[in-house]
Amino acid sequence: MKIDNILVVYDPTTADQPALNRAAVIAEAEGSKVHVYSCIHSDTSSIVDEQEAVTAQEATLAEAIKPLQDKGIAVSTEVEWDKDWYQAVVKAVERNGSEAVLKSSHRHSKGQRRLNKTSDWTLIRDCACPVLLVKSEANRDHRKVLAAIDISGNKEVYGELNDNVLSFCKRYIGTENADVDFINAHSDLAGRPDRGTLIRTCGVDASRVHISMGDPDDVIVAKAEELGANLVVIGNSARSGLSALMNTNTAEKVLDKLDCDLLALT
Repeated sequence: MKIDNILVVYDPTTADQPALNRAAVIAEAEGSKVHVYSCIHSDTSSIVDEQEAVTAQEATLAEAIKPLQDKGIAVSTEVEWDKDWYQAVVKAVERNGSEAVLKSSHRHSKGQRRLNKTSDWTLIRDCACPVLLVKSEANRDHRKVLAAIDISGNKEVYGELNDNVLSFCKRYIGTENADVDFINAHSDLAGRPDRGTLIRTCGVDASRVHISMGDPDDVIVAKAEELGANLVVIGNSARSGLSALMNTNTAEKVLDKLDCDLLALT
């Protein structure tokens, strides 16, 4: 899963940009190019105000990317004026041909998530590439990765998602600077997977494969806290239409329960 083209969503409301910092770490290691995208808008602005705001934001991005340029990273910027900035980000991802999206993520209450379409939800649902929601600065010394695997669901849907999760995790398995654990959640005894099959699928020591009964979001969050994980990896079956409005998938449910980064793979 080598990523050559990263899009970073730049938050214009704060100077703290953990997603940009993480992109710099990844790009330096992978040789990736980085596209920094910022969307701004004000309902009370005139055309002149809009132009001045865009120019000012472009200057902000130019300053923000200097540390990346100093490291020899190929980096570009884009500022857009759009009221519906959630969808604007999705369109920018498609337009730029991005292979991964990085965005800083902040805690929202359950009511905020339920009643308002947040940018995190929009990216998870609508982006056709992996989305990394960054909540903190990276621990470069050691990564503790927890990956969710489902071998009992719809093989046509979850088989490919599992393959993508495993493909990502294989980059860390067996390395000195990372521990990788796998979690499988099942709602009842009938849905409990065969442990031997799961261990062979994951390709790690049996001690790093965990099976728990309960709601997937609760099981994943509890195990992440127990292990001290700083990255949780989940396969994301993106949906649209009425079902997307009425339901949430596991990636969306764990967003505000986790204190660590979340990688949603499609």
